[in-house]
Amino acid sequence: MTVAQLGRLAAERRQKLLDEGEDIRPVVNSSRKLAEHFWGSAWMRHLARCEAGGLCLAPGRSLLRHGCVLDLRIAPGLITAKVSGEQLYEVNLRIEPLDEVTLERLREACCGRIDSLVSLLEGKVDSSVLELLCAPEDGMLPEPCDWRMSCTCPDWCEPCAHAAAAVYAAGCLIDADPMLLFTLRSVNPESLLASATPPPPTEDFDVENLSSVFGIDIDV
Repeated sequence: MTVAQLGRLAAERRQKLLDEGEDIRPVVNSSRKLAEHFWGSAWMRHLARCEAGGLCLAPGRSLLRHGCVLDLRIAPGLITAKVSGEQLYEVNLRIEPLDEVTLERLREACCGRIDSLVSLLEGKVDSSVLELLCAPEDGMLPEPCDWRMSCTCPDWCEPCAHAAAAVYAAGCLIDADPMLLFTLRSVNPESLLASATPPPPTEDFDVENLSSVFGIDIDV
């Protein structure tokens, strides 16, 4: 089947599922960039790097743009999807949470350098902080080796086109709601906002000594 035929079949399946009262959350994105905001764009750029490294993702983009992702959910360490191909397939994408060493390194790098949760989610923080958070090998964005993909389709390729479509669809949801990226990686974004350790409190003034030095009475 051509991609256009798959798209028409997906539209029929989507309507049938809705008529049957199924709780589905389709992801449709026919734009060229697929993302408009910081974290969604960072996700798409990361996928482009993975594709340049040999990962076959282009068929997934085509399925997404033709409305074949009929449902997608993001939970800690897990993306689940229903993707329409010649049949309706179930996709599971598992990813390990950030290890504690990496997470602690990111906390230290961000410590006292992010003004608010809103600025973090909008990507409006220092460029050096964003560079660390989006570092290809040890940032927030998962590497291909971090994924554990499964699909009910008969294709042995990893990722298959349906899993690739789910990965791109996840980026679209993250573009609309960046908190989902932190949910996926099991990271509390507020932990990156912690201020630097405050200095120890200064000792109390020696009022009597100061009074004698300056020849005045000090009322505290």
